[in-house]
Amino acid sequence: MLSRVADALFWMARYSERTQTNTHILQVQLLNMLEQSGQEHDYIDHWEAVLNICASKEEYLANYTAIRVNPLIDYLLFSETNGNSLHTTLRAIRENARVTRDRIPAELWEIQNAFYLTKQQDILTMDRPIPLIDLQAFLQEVRKTLWMVTGLIEGTMDRDLPFYFMQIGKWLERAEKTMRMTLIILEQQKITGPSLHEMDGTFLLELAAAKETFLQKHRQTNLLMVIRYLLQDEHFPCSIMFCLKKLKEALKSIEHDPLSSRCLTLHSTIKSFVLAIDHHDFWSMSVEEAITIMEERLSQWIAFSETFSTIYHLYEPSIQP
Repeated sequence: MLSRVADALFWMARYSERTQTNTHILQVQLLNMLEQSGQEHDYIDHWEAVLNICASKEEYLANYTAIRVNPLIDYLLFSETNGNSLHTTLRAIRENARVTRDRIPAELWEIQNAFYLTKQQDILTMDRPIPLIDLQAFLQEVRKTLWMVTGLIEGTMDRDLPFYFMQIGKWLERAEKTMRMTLIILEQQKITGPSLHEMDGTFLLELAAAKETFLQKHRQTNLLMVIRYLLQDEHFPCSIMFCLKKLKEALKSIEHDPLSSRCLTLHSTIKSFVLAIDHHDFWSMSVEEAITIMEERLSQWIAFSETFSTIYHLYEPSIQP
């Protein structure tokens, strides 16, 4: 398979996962606002967390004077200057799907193309500011379409190289997002003073779409238990350990020779990451120590993603307006 095809499949999957996660995160925060009658000042710290998870606070403040809800929503959804805005990532998904039309199901291309064109028209014609209820409906439609795309990929694609390059893109993006969420919430909670055992992890569970499954296994939602769950649980699909397991399976399917230099390099990194995650004793850590650990793991993960991209010549495309 040509490297440019693998490149497009990989990034199409990463952008799809990023879009779905960012959309869910924004839905969570908007729901919090609706439940509080839209009182944005009560949730400004949560909005800062959302901004840092989905984009960059520094880049936002370079264009806006303060963190306020309506400009922030516009920046996260429709900005041309934000490389992670919904407008940008949907265009990236569609462009990478176009490049790989002959390697993906025809229905998959048709759905992504039609959806992009429809959403672009909606974005251009929406009144600003968008009513919160209408915005929730818009975001839910985005997520439902991406769920349908995921089902189409899982249900119709052959288990060969195109499928597994898409899988690796998805699991790399998902794990990085989970680590970024955890780090941002830890940094935000640092200023409140209590220990990890006393901090509430409900917001992090909501952001990670993990609240329901977590509460089926645990009664308390302190931040310590939530972090352990998101890092170490082998059954939750957004946990780091689960993503690592899926990555190993996909790499094994791409590299049939376990002794190849590429396979050895990547598997040794994954193995060291598994050992690091599995041996973290959060019960004895302070908030500062947990932040340091998560910074190290996130940096290690980004380095692994870059190594994989370099080995297979997968370079993030520049999507022009």
